[in-house]
Amino acid sequence: MSAQPLVCEFIVESFFRGKRIETFLGKHLRNWSPWRLQRMIQQGCATANDAPIGCDHRVQPGERIRIRLFSPPDRAPVAEDLPVEILYEDPWLVVVNKPPGQIAHPGGDFTGRTLINGLQRHIDQQSPLPGMIRPGIVHRIDRQTSGVMIVPKDHLSHRRLTQQFEERLVSKKYAAIVRGRLTQDTGSIDLPIGKVPNPTCTLMCCKPVAVDARMARTEFRVLERFDEYTFVEARPLTGRHHQIRIHFAEIGHALLADQFYDHFGVIKDGTPIELPADALAADAASRPSRLARSGVSAEDDDEPESEDSPFFDPELPLRRHALHASEIRIQHPISELPMTFKAPLTADFAETLTRLRGTPPRRLS
Repeated sequence: MSAQPLVCEFIVESFFRGKRIETFLGKHLRNWSPWRLQRMIQQGCATANDAPIGCDHRVQPGERIRIRLFSPPDRAPVAEDLPVEILYEDPWLVVVNKPPGQIAHPGGDFTGRTLINGLQRHIDQQSPLPGMIRPGIVHRIDRQTSGVMIVPKDHLSHRRLTQQFEERLVSKKYAAIVRGRLTQDTGSIDLPIGKVPNPTCTLMCCKPVAVDARMARTEFRVLERFDEYTFVEARPLTGRHHQIRIHFAEIGHALLADQFYDHFGVIKDGTPIELPADALAADAASRPSRLARSGVSAEDDDEPESEDSPFFDPELPLRRHALHASEIRIQHPISELPMTFKAPLTADFAETLTRLRGTPPRRLS
């Protein structure tokens, strides 16, 4: 005897007023395509306040929508048995410590083994129907960056968290190891970031010729100083792509083991950033003042590595850029209570600090 189809019920939120029924259901049932939802509605599987409805129905706030799911989800991410370090979970959120080397969701050349593939399996084990709930992405960290990520489970949590990020109500902190010795205990890097003006390059830069440059600001605090490196806490006040990596590189303190961004905006893969003569002179002339505003001494800055140098320090364990999302603060999207989530350092990051502490550090009091 076959199992009965699952029946889901939703109350229409005010911001859905006048939306088509398949649009409303598509937000709540994100693993079902519009075509699959329309097919079930046409077969009489949906009701509004217990009355049958068709595909021409437009929802109104407070309506009780029910749908009988006789068709399985047709666009759910492949659920994969991957290790997922859960830091916190409730019916609306799951907070994870993403490992380095893993991207957030399938796309491009990465069709599997992503964070979403692992979370889909984790959530499927809790759901009455595999694929009924789709983990959402409201923010990202680079593939080789480790640390805390918040993933909503339902549409309302996804919407409200997205609004918090857009309105800059989310506070984030990162742990980073930069090359060279930052001389000031605290500082702020306030340099616009845009795309590298080269159609074959997907990287970013702070140069005057950057395409679609937008305001970007990063505050930092020195945690420990070593002979050749500085351990810092970075707090991005904006959310630009590669922001922390680019900002520290631009002031002459590129991240340890960063594969792409070198001191003073040099791209390590050899992609040229060509500046007009006047812009080149202005960039060089403004460098000391930009460093001073960031709390950096120009005399202490290193020159870019030679092309033959490896992008990592062979004497240290890290083989990816030294950046870890250590803390995030949000307002819970349902309870509206303030919440802080912290992710412990990964083994390679912690071991690198242990190795650096083998030489006497100058620790701040």
